[in-house]
Amino acid sequence: MRKEDDPLLRRKLFTALLEQLTPDNAKAAYLALQGSRPGGGFGRGGFGRGGGGGDDQLRLLANAWGRLDGPGAVAALTVMREEREADEGEGRRGERGPGGRFGRGGGDMRGGMDLISVLTGWATVDGGAAAKYVNGIEDERQQRMAGLGVVRGMMVNGVEEAMGFIASMPKSEDGGRAQSFYTSMVASEMLEEGLDSAKVWVDTITDPDLKGGALSRVAESAVREDLEGAVEWVTKYAEDESAGRAISRVANQWAEDDPQAVLDWADTLPEAAKAEAYGEAFDEWASQDATAAGEYLQSMQPSAARDAAIEEYATSVARQDPEAAIQWAQSIGNQDARTETLIEVAGSWYRRDQTAASQWLETSGLPEESVKAIVESPQRPGFGEFRRGEGRPGGRRR
Repeated sequence: MRKEDDPLLRRKLFTALLEQLTPDNAKAAYLALQGSRPGGGFGRGGFGRGGGGGDDQLRLLANAWGRLDGPGAVAALTVMREEREADEGEGRRGERGPGGRFGRGGGDMRGGMDLISVLTGWATVDGGAAAKYVNGIEDERQQRMAGLGVVRGMMVNGVEEAMGFIASMPKSEDGGRAQSFYTSMVASEMLEEGLDSAKVWVDTITDPDLKGGALSRVAESAVREDLEGAVEWVTKYAEDESAGRAISRVANQWAEDDPQAVLDWADTLPEAAKAEAYGEAFDEWASQDATAAGEYLQSMQPSAARDAAIEEYATSVARQDPEAAIQWAQSIGNQDARTETLIEVAGSWYRRDQTAASQWLETSGLPEESVKAIVESPQRPGFGEFRRGEGRPGGRRR
């Protein structure tokens, strides 16, 4: 691939390359473009020195390749990955992290993103075949990442096929979080047609897992446009098990300005939805006025809402007063939520003051697996494949 510094001419050359692409020459074109990325031509500088279009061009070419020859493109990229792993050897495998073709680091991430682009192109022209390939992937994490490409490709032709694919996926061990994430992608597409259209579309979804992702994404957009309207709209779904994250989205945004108003609203909601809103309100209130928030907590009777509030309050004040945060966490009624919050608070404490936290751990009475989780806790939460979403017992846990 020749070096060309004129950005307009480079764009013209790239367009010509796409127009001349065939199943026979696509691999060679991909390798040439990939090889030219560092330093010039269609390189990392992309549409100009210091720009960022090189990766975009490679993904566009991968997408075009997938449209021309999806199975062949997938097979070719798989061979490239295997050859790369063989060349890098055992000593470098750990740098890429788990996940094989969709590994988190190094060249495997690059290859993984290109494979997703190939699947996007393939699903655009033959969604059924692309979906069949993805459903045949045994590794769950790889399958979820590959599913991103299929959903993106299907959405080019409308959302119906994409929603059908998402609904057909087996529920994963994470409680359908991947499906919810995919649905939020579709919701973003529907929002391009307007908020009202997206709200109407939400009501066509019957699967609770899928509806939860759609509600959450549309609520996120609605609350930015019209807080009062968003509160009214989300309240209509408060009885639905799928509404938890949408309630959280609205409460989170509202609490930044008026956490007390969120609590007043929460008291009108069913218990599960109330817990969601209380958690968000106290997360914000604790950062604004921890003393007042703590006094309010003292006045609350045991309930799921109080547990949710303490979870957020304890994790919020842990940095300033870890011992007080521990005491609050120990007062949570729900055992699973109590243990999870203690692990989070103690883990934060352990990272900042290992000696003091270790002394507390010796007499904490926590089971061995919880202690291990605390001392091995990472410096910060990992992004993983998808957002962690919400997972408090009966509600969300950030």
